[in-house]
Amino acid sequence: MSDQKTAEEILGALSPEAMKLARRVMQLERENLHIKNPTILISKIVEAARELAK
Repeated sequence: MSDQKTAEEILGALSPEAMKLARRVMQLERENLHIKNPTILISKIVEAARELAK
């Protein structure tokens, strides 16, 4: 059996909270594919994590 897992297998093994964060991060990445400064995305991801941690 291979040691490599698919993205679906990895996401399926996450806790509900981690799954929410992963979905939010993927959404932010899709929304910001056009930005020239990717460091902006980092602050948005941190903000999303803080919101979900409340």
